[in-house]
Amino acid sequence: MADSIAGFRICKKLDNFAESCNILKGYFSSFGAPAKQGDAMTWREMCEADLTDCFNIEPRHMGAEIVGYEPALKIWRLLVRSRCFNSVVIESSTPKHMKRIVASGSSVFVTPDFATQELERPRPYLNSRILASIASKRSVILPESVLCGEDIHCPVDLVVLNGDYLNDSLSQDELDEVHMLLPFTFMEAHLGYRLNRILIEWTGETQRQFHHSSGVWRAVETYAQEDRGLSIMTRKDALSVSGSVAAALFQYQEPILHLHETDKHLLAESLRGGSDSELAARMNLSLASIKKRWLSLFQRVAEVQPTLVPGHREQSWSSYRGPQKRHHILSYVRSHPQEIRPFRWYSGKEL
Repeated sequence: MADSIAGFRICKKLDNFAESCNILKGYFSSFGAPAKQGDAMTWREMCEADLTDCFNIEPRHMGAEIVGYEPALKIWRLLVRSRCFNSVVIESSTPKHMKRIVASGSSVFVTPDFATQELERPRPYLNSRILASIASKRSVILPESVLCGEDIHCPVDLVVLNGDYLNDSLSQDELDEVHMLLPFTFMEAHLGYRLNRILIEWTGETQRQFHHSSGVWRAVETYAQEDRGLSIMTRKDALSVSGSVAAALFQYQEPILHLHETDKHLLAESLRGGSDSELAARMNLSLASIKKRWLSLFQRVAEVQPTLVPGHREQSWSSYRGPQKRHHILSYVRSHPQEIRPFRWYSGKEL
């Protein structure tokens, strides 16, 4: 587990984006894939009901210093529904304990002006300024239109809001698994975006060591009296560490399928696994609607990338076995996550 504690480092050099994604998917399938029966730890997206438990782990990351606790909680409830917000909750269950949240992480895309301002004038309480901007109707959250492709050539800046775990109440084996899951679920959530700079305000020495042991985070400022500090990761930082998995975050490829929102929704749910009946239940659609969406997706993909659809040259290709076509498309999307970014289907109003 030495490499897991090092965060974003593995021994193999990653030569291209697709290879990076495939290797990471192998890690994900080995360490706590969602809803695997019998796993000690599983992960999923954060929801509103998780917020209190998540901030009980590390209250300082809530960002309530300016607006106060209740307004901050209200803003977080909006954030968890935004496409500009990514998150993970890691849960542990044992024979002695019911399922409980042992770690959580979240991030938000911000405007380049805000990221530049924070780097030029670093101060404590980064999260609180983000929440205060939303409360004042002068949000520094990146407009969703940028993520949705209206300006796809513009790199985006990211702030990691939290990456916290129960340090004192976990066994060493549990800590090792959390140390592995947090960075790799972070990768899973952010691969496929055109990233520019990643900022984080860490709290406490344990968290500082956890991030900086990877070698890819660079210190910007330390606020000794507050027991906090600002760190940054850029493409240059990630590539400077030989064999760094984090380099894959900055190896962006243009999407070629140009999928509709409904297509992205279908593929994102399919990547979680399950039959068409299970997809229908999760998406609140009829089974017939799911099958109709698959057929429409096959037809659109065949128009722009026909090699992904087996039987596309056959006169009756539309009757070609659906599972085979689905397998090819899902395999491609797994190694090219930019095709379905932003990953999340629902969204609230612009923050």
